Amino acid sequence: MPLAIVFDRRIGYLFPMEQSELRAFEKRCTQEEAPACQTACPLHVDARAFCGLMAAGRLSDARKLLERSMPLADLLGRLCEGDCLAACRRAEIDAAVNMPLLERACVCFSKPAKGMLMPSTGKRVAVAGAGLSSLCLAWELGKKGHTAVIHHCQSPGGRLKSVNNAVLPEGVLADALDALTGLRVEFILVDSFSPAWRDKALEDHLALYIGLDDASVSLADFALGGISDFLTQETAMPAVFAGGAPDTPGGAPSFVRAAADGKRAAGSIIRLMQGVSPATARENEGVYKSLLHTNLEDVAPALPVIALDPDAPTEDEAVAEAARCIRCECLECVKHCVYLANYKGYPKRYAREIYNNLSVVHGLRRSNGQINSCAECGLCAAVCPNSADMGAFCASARREMARSNRMPPSAHEFALEDMAFSNAPDIAFFRHEPGASQSAWAFFPGCQLPASFPGQSADVYRHLRRHLPESGNAPKGGGGVGFFFRCCGAPARWSGRDLLTAESAASLRADWQQAGEPTLILACASCMSFFTEALPDIPVISLWDVLADLPLPEGAAAAGLDLALHDPCAARHSDVTRARVRALARQLGQEVEELSLGGALTRCCGYGGLASAANPVLGDAIALSRAKDTDRALLTWCAMCRDRLRAVGKNSLHLLDLLFPDGSAEQAATRPAPGISARQERRLSFRTTLLHDAWNENPPENAGMDSITLSMDEDTARKLDARRILRSDIKAVLLHAKDNGPQFANPDTGRSLHCLRPKQVTFWVEFTRTGDNAYDVHDAYCHRMVVPGVPGEGLDTAATCEGYSRKGGRM
Repeated sequence: MPLAIVFDRRIGYLFPMEQSELRAFEKRCTQEEAPACQTACPLHVDARAFCGLMAAGRLSDARKLLERSMPLADLLGRLCEGDCLAACRRAEIDAAVNMPLLERACVCFSKPAKGMLMPSTGKRVAVAGAGLSSLCLAWELGKKGHTAVIHHCQSPGGRLKSVNNAVLPEGVLADALDALTGLRVEFILVDSFSPAWRDKALEDHLALYIGLDDASVSLADFALGGISDFLTQETAMPAVFAGGAPDTPGGAPSFVRAAADGKRAAGSIIRLMQGVSPATARENEGVYKSLLHTNLEDVAPALPVIALDPDAPTEDEAVAEAARCIRCECLECVKHCVYLANYKGYPKRYAREIYNNLSVVHGLRRSNGQINSCAECGLCAAVCPNSADMGAFCASARREMARSNRMPPSAHEFALEDMAFSNAPDIAFFRHEPGASQSAWAFFPGCQLPASFPGQSADVYRHLRRHLPESGNAPKGGGGVGFFFRCCGAPARWSGRDLLTAESAASLRADWQQAGEPTLILACASCMSFFTEALPDIPVISLWDVLADLPLPEGAAAAGLDLALHDPCAARHSDVTRARVRALARQLGQEVEELSLGGALTRCCGYGGLASAANPVLGDAIALSRAKDTDRALLTWCAMCRDRLRAVGKNSLHLLDLLFPDGSAEQAATRPAPGISARQERRLSFRTTLLHDAWNENPPENAGMDSITLSMDEDTARKLDARRILRSDIKAVLLHAKDNGPQFANPDTGRSLHCLRPKQVTFWVEFTRTGDNAYDVHDAYCHRMVVPGVPGEGLDTAATCEGYSRKGGRM
């Protein structure tokens, strides 16, 4: 089966990506969608940002924001009926935020922003009627440098003149009319309107707007049937627009809706002036339903502020009421994911940045680290209302980086070398059960379980051999329980190397076929994910599904500790296996706390996706965040989860610590996580011990490497782990130094310094030789820079080292 096709189907995002595909992914993320209050507002006032500024006491800034969407804000800010109140999400908890009160306070306690008068365009628009919709249209046109000529039969203002002075103080309307005059708006008194007047107005002007919120104006006066498009405010006659009509026949028009009609009509007329259709780019301009998802679960109740005088709220009352706004946003994934929060954004923005990053031909690719730091755990998709999967997007981006040779080698090199180590002939092996010639099953522990729990891994195999054939679940053909030791190939897939992934899967299939095609019993959730996606025809079953149906091992017992259960992220969709793990805990008598972010919503430990390999600091932050989810020690059933959590100081147990205890649970919970060198050495030791104990085989030893004895303090060991320097790397350098003499010596300290470039990295080791094959290691570091004369492949290492010895030197 072509492996790349399997992964393409899983990921769903392919690079090079078309703009349309990018937009489709971006659409899944609703963070940039307008909140419900804004989409319900006919003027689309950004109530969320407005409330934020008001709550901070920044009334002048709040007014500037208000004036961006609200024409004649000093006037309309006192009249708004609050269409947003019914849509306010806080109303689902207690009561809507009182936006009309906030707008009134804002315009009362702040001054209008000083705008710049645009140069005149010389374009003139006729307006019939001087109601609020006409005044707002004139305002919008005037700001663009166009001249609105308002013809009116009554004094300007229409219904505004009858508003109570407590709501609209005397002088506010006059100030608004003065402001319009300052924008070159002209006011002309006429006796009446007629079709002839209409035709003359269109001769002298580019367009005509009819303001129906002026009582002296009606469409019948112009021999027009009605408004044909309420988004553009067009009528059946070209270049003639109308608005401001009451919502119901005979009713009074809403002030804010009349204003919105005038504003939309101005937009249509400006488009007409530009030679484009008035309907161009009008998406989401009217009132519409918000797509923004906002989780209200953690929003605390806050009773509304009751102003002593609703018509004249105080500044303090307004600030307090604005603070009740919950600032609607989604960010569900960012709230739960350390990786997403780390880069100060959200999936829609990240996708755009990654798309641009992959489009760079020459220059800096600033998103490489971000792409490689994702754990691909799937939590973002699990909590997203639209299932936006940032992990899948990053996985596809990695594949494109690897395909186009743009992947930084340092990001995944160590992990891939570790995979190669686990699949090397002196580590990987398959054996039928001792005394059997075929295998119905084969225990596949993966590469990490024996590195973390070598003793318990062997215990599991003995338990399976003893009880599985007796369970009555043997596949047709019979056979025993074999043992299959190697890495599945997940690191290759996580790194985006399609070819290496395919090679690993092909090698795995060949080994499985040579073993007689047994059903594989997988201990690792990541292995299960890899087999399911890359090798779906190979029969597999989870170890935990098997153990739940077998008798408990002798000595199995509850921990005697308060534990919380942590599920590995690779098992997010493995509902049955997660249930069997809990069944095993119940059989043991072990009660566990279910974490709020557990099961299908479980958090990551930072290992998956090679996140901790590419970004160790962020990887530790991910693990630490998980550790802080509970005060209890954690019980998990993933070797790397246990070790990653323990590495950041969290007391953690593996389920095997309860099933096959080796000492007390307290000791197991505090047992240090093995370092990178220890993990490889344990795999090698596990292989040697198991082959000897089960099959009476004695693998040959590496006489050179095994003869070297190293000692170092804990700080040095931690430092080397952080630098991804293995003890085997150090031994290779020291063997070379032993054969050729150290390159540098410090006569003051008696220490030596030697370097070797056995692969694409140069290793330097500072040491003291304490015996024939014994060394104290004081420090080591590595780099990719090629230093002329450093011994390595293709160099005369003896001659080079001889030169260093003759020159000597000081460190």
